[in-house]
Amino acid sequence: MKEKSQIVPPLVTILLSVGVCSIIQPLFVSDEAMTAVVRGQVTGTMEIAERIFERLAGEEAGREFREVLEEEQAEDEIEELIAETTSPEMLAIRRIVNAIGMPINVLIWLGLGVLTLTMYFNVVGNSGVKHRTWSDWLGFTLWSMLPVTLYYLFFSVATLLTGEAFPKQYLAPLAWLPPLQNNAFAINLTFGMIWVVWIQTVGLRRWTDRSIPHCLTIVLIPWFSQWLIASGVAEAVKAI
Repeated sequence: MKEKSQIVPPLVTILLSVGVCSIIQPLFVSDEAMTAVVRGQVTGTMEIAERIFERLAGEEAGREFREVLEEEQAEDEIEELIAETTSPEMLAIRRIVNAIGMPINVLIWLGLGVLTLTMYFNVVGNSGVKHRTWSDWLGFTLWSMLPVTLYYLFFSVATLLTGEAFPKQYLAPLAWLPPLQNNAFAINLTFGMIWVVWIQTVGLRRWTDRSIPHCLTIVLIPWFSQWLIASGVAEAVKAI
């Protein structure tokens, strides 16, 4: 990469590996994990509806709404709804839908991330004496993002071994610590992100002849922002 960065090899590698892993991963999620996800969605919807109703109609009305939900008949109807949406037939359909939708969603967000980083590096990287083309920086970004392929591979393997729908905690070093197992900031700091940051730092050092601390600062700006936003949104959702 010191003289020229090719685009096609890393692009094809990322598309194939991430696409295939995103298709396979939903197929190995256990029935129990999928049922837990559905139950969490239903419970979360009820809690949000309760909060909205309380704000619009007043605290007393919100308390009455909560009491209605806690009645035995309402609880039975909720459980019946969950049972219907988690039947073997519905779970099979959900797996197929996820196997189709997940790779599309992942590749869209990954593509937006690659383009954003390319534009960022094109501006910041060319701010010194040496200048490179936009296509060079696109190749730089794609090559440096190759650890993502291993991340998705290990993500699929973790699902295969545990049956969990979102086993990100196994791929985040800080989340291995018992107090941080459910902390969104720890879970979103994965080995893949750390690896990419280091590769991009070394790559910038060789392409721009700047110091390692300077290059690390440049690389950390977008990744630190992404980490804060993703973790903050996850923590906010849990708080709701």
